[in-house]
Amino acid sequence: HLQHICILPLPMLCRLRKCCRPCVGVRRMATTLPRRGWPVQIKAPVQWGDQDAYMHVNNCQFYRWWESAHIAYLQSIGIMLKGNAKDENGAIIARSECNFLKPVSFPDTVTVCCRATKLGNTSLSVEYLLLNKMGESCATGSAILVLFDYIAEAKYNINDELRAKVVDLENNAPDISTKG
Repeated sequence: HLQHICILPLPMLCRLRKCCRPCVGVRRMATTLPRRGWPVQIKAPVQWGDQDAYMHVNNCQFYRWWESAHIAYLQSIGIMLKGNAKDENGAIIARSECNFLKPVSFPDTVTVCCRATKLGNTSLSVEYLLLNKMGESCATGSAILVLFDYIAEAKYNINDELRAKVVDLENNAPDISTKG
């Protein structure tokens, strides 16, 4: 899936295509992934201190669960293996959202699921699912993660090897049963 992107002024000759159309080069188009299963499924206990004054888990905690899940995802494809600032390559959250479906309260153990939905040139789109111990869907969410080289202080391209790891992980992802 390659896309030819042109941005040079019209009189300049394209070096890649040897034509009169301006261009900057060849760029990989986004890859949409299958959404069959959930390759990352982590269990997390609900702590009493996760709750707010209304005695349900505060919205900030959902984003912490999302973060833990996508870091586990990144580690499964060889990124952020140290899980901290000493990693050469990592990801920066460009966008994140959460849809609250059902309150979560102490005591409970939640299952936080994460899968990739799209691969861009430098980004990975993921979606999340949060289930309570009864298997009920309590929240869904999504994020766009931009891969970032902390040494060069720049985003970096998803190469063919990394792309293949993501596709393989998604193609072999286990399903999960939900109750709503």
